[in-house]
Amino acid sequence: MAQDRNPVGRRRRRRSDAALNRTKLVESARRLLVERPDATMIEIAAAAEVSRGTAYRHFPSRDDLVRAVRDRERDEAEADGVEVLRPAGELARTAPTPLSVADVLNKVPPFLVGDQVVAEAQRLPGVTVAAVYLCDLDGTTLQRLAGGGGFPERIPVPLAVGPEIPREGVEPLRAAIGELLPGVAVAPMYLRGRATGALLALGARDDALRDLAAAAAASIALADEYTDAIASARRTRPTTPAAEIQQNLLPPRILRIAGALIAGNVLPGYDIGGDWFDYAENHDGAWIGIADTEGAGPAAAGLGAVTLGAFRAARHAGADPGGVVRAMHEVLREVSRGRATAHATIATYNGATSTVCWVTCGEHAPILIGADGELEVLGDGVLPKLGARRMPTEPEVQRRRIVDGDRLVLLSDAVLARPTLAGGTLGLDGIRDAVAKAPLASAAGTLRAIEDAVRAAVEDPLDDDATVVVLVPNPAVAEARDDRGPSEG
Repeated sequence: MAQDRNPVGRRRRRRSDAALNRTKLVESARRLLVERPDATMIEIAAAAEVSRGTAYRHFPSRDDLVRAVRDRERDEAEADGVEVLRPAGELARTAPTPLSVADVLNKVPPFLVGDQVVAEAQRLPGVTVAAVYLCDLDGTTLQRLAGGGGFPERIPVPLAVGPEIPREGVEPLRAAIGELLPGVAVAPMYLRGRATGALLALGARDDALRDLAAAAAASIALADEYTDAIASARRTRPTTPAAEIQQNLLPPRILRIAGALIAGNVLPGYDIGGDWFDYAENHDGAWIGIADTEGAGPAAAGLGAVTLGAFRAARHAGADPGGVVRAMHEVLREVSRGRATAHATIATYNGATSTVCWVTCGEHAPILIGADGELEVLGDGVLPKLGARRMPTEPEVQRRRIVDGDRLVLLSDAVLARPTLAGGTLGLDGIRDAVAKAPLASAAGTLRAIEDAVRAAVEDPLDDDATVVVLVPNPAVAEARDDRGPSEG
């Protein structure tokens, strides 16, 4: 295939496909072993719709797969803040966590928080060396923030969304680190259901390290507000001024809200800077926004920041999507004196009714992908771009109920228009093919599959921001219904 001429994109795609297959095997084993505790590896592979060879490539024995299921359940419980029941002889929190978030913020210089975490890890019984890693902006590698003792500077990440690792990405990461660093314990640094990095230690007891990693995640996130050291560790190359503005405005890449999972990201991350996405969950539902300011560089980033500010200010006042769009339109015309335009989709999601309401301005209307893989572009049309003279005084709001198994995808036009080596563009067919690789219940896996398709489409770097947001309603139901397997790997 023509895409094979892009070796970087091919390697990333292989890692993602393999990680999604491994996740699919673990999830299928979780479901099947509840119903049939004696289920064989061949039966689990069949349930995951992967080959027997793929199953044994990831898990040499059934016991290895069962251990992976147990680790996944513990990871998910930990991410949810739930105390995990251990087998007899395994006690958690037998001693206070040796890291106090309050003490770290008040007594340790922010740029030394990583070193403090390593020092505390090395005080744990049995630990000889430790290191703290953070995920880089591209979601490609873990970058070492602190520690040493033979730990590598960077470690490839099988499945991540920008600088965050979803729950389903932790088990493949643990396996990858186990292959690279045998005998090293891995504790994901969870913060609100997603991992921002990992604490690694040689000779550690798993539970003690997990407790420390939980405190480290909060400490590092708060210290990031007071130092450049943490942000610098996440960057593998310099960012442009426009991209730096953009990165500082973006919300967390992965968010669990009532009745749904959301994942969002902007590529390439290190330059350009006119796009943004944003979301927030309030008492009356969740807000989701995505925008693409035309142009590039600091001017586009500045105008993007203004429209994002208008989005946040208007939703604080309780406006509906139509009122928010009108506020964004007016501020963009005022600031640019009528010379700038932007594409945008502003939406709300109500988990109780599983209903999305939205207004789209410009070209990229929301896309709905059903459990059967069918793709639908939503709405009877879109409004003029933000900043255009023809914007109606009261923008019409569209509505749609999303059923279990659906995935809602918001895209910037650079994603659909991404050139391919075959001479065309990625388009809707490329999006459909990419999404087919990811489990129904995985917003992050769906987003990563689309990103991989964008990166692999052509060898040239992106010349415009490519922004993607994915919403998966009722992820637990979708997970139970997901009987499709991703591609072999």
